[in-house]
Amino acid sequence: MTAAVLCGSLTGCSNLKELTSSSKPLVHAGATPKPSATPSASPSAVPVVLATRASGPLDTGTVTHRLKQGNFTVQLTYWTSDNAKLYTAASLKTINVAAHIEDADSTHQVIISSFQVIQDDGTKRSVVDTDTGKFDVTPPYPYNTVVTVPAATTGATKLTLTIQVDLLVETAPKSNSYYRSTALDTLTLPLLTNGATE
Repeated sequence: MTAAVLCGSLTGCSNLKELTSSSKPLVHAGATPKPSATPSASPSAVPVVLATRASGPLDTGTVTHRLKQGNFTVQLTYWTSDNAKLYTAASLKTINVAAHIEDADSTHQVIISSFQVIQDDGTKRSVVDTDTGKFDVTPPYPYNTVVTVPAATTGATKLTLTIQVDLLVETAPKSNSYYRSTALDTLTLPLLTNGATE
């Protein structure tokens, strides 16, 4: 009865179900819906990544390279008392080099006629050491030298050292006749740059 009276007072309402089935809120014709609040974008934190230095062959203090030269081998051992992990473009680097001959008898004389080191920092290439003469390295005699590597171009990230050893090898024992052999090696020294870590 109540439903009938209520429904009768509303124009266009045919039954109670129609009256109560709407879940939409009533909105006045002139009302403007309020925009929903949009959360403001918070600035995202950008992680700071420090440049890292690549590991180098002298990080442990010493490294040995073996260069096959026909029927014998030139062994080059490099070592330093510096902390190679702290090398920068500006720092001086002191590197000891020892060369000796392996896999050869002691009857054929072997002589180093020239020892040269060239530095390349990616921008500039220069000769940093040259030693010429007649240095007998017939086994068991070694050749030892110290190379001082000067400062490199500012901003360089690595140094490449090219080591050239020119050898005279006796063709027959006591023949006083020689052939020439050249051993080439490279040693790469990573450098610390601004912001880099070990």
